[in-house]
Amino acid sequence: MIAPAVIYGFGAFCGLALLAYLVYALIRAEEF
Repeated sequence: MIAPAVIYGFGAFCGLALLAYLVYALIRAEEF
């Protein structure tokens, strides 16, 4: 069984990665 902490940590990591990607995409869009 997977510990809840692992699920929360993975979820937080995915959230931060998605946020970073959105910021990167926004910066790239500003250049064009």
